[in-house]
Amino acid sequence: MLLDAERYASVIEYGKDAVTKINEGNLKEGFENADKGWDAFPESGAKWNQGYGYAKSFFNKAIENNDLVNAKIWLDRMTENNENLHNFDEELEHMKGKYAYESGELDKAFEIWQKIVKIKAVSYRYFEYDDPKYKEFYKSRK
Repeated sequence: MLLDAERYASVIEYGKDAVTKINEGNLKEGFENADKGWDAFPESGAKWNQGYGYAKSFFNKAIENNDLVNAKIWLDRMTENNENLHNFDEELEHMKGKYAYESGELDKAFEIWQKIVKIKAVSYRYFEYDDPKYKEFYKSRK
């Protein structure tokens, strides 16, 4: 389902403020504001198409800042959203691989990525616009 523009604008306001705080190094307040944006979705961000992108943004912000606690929270939200909508199955698996890599579960990361790279329509697509270290790691294990 798509959230109407007016309601989504309030979500985005929280999101913009959260990104500003996170970029300033104020992770605690930034992720608190991000949570408020998630809570501004009616019923839950898990039920809305825009919720996945919102969660993905803050998952990536958490990974960029080596904040694995918040990365896990946002990864779980992406997973919940995808379980409801099934729009991003392979991309979500790629994100799970990133989380496994960053949390030191290298064998798990490799196994996840190996499965999605084997899908002809996917191949290395999700590595292309990501930090090159993930693709380099994967290729070093092949």
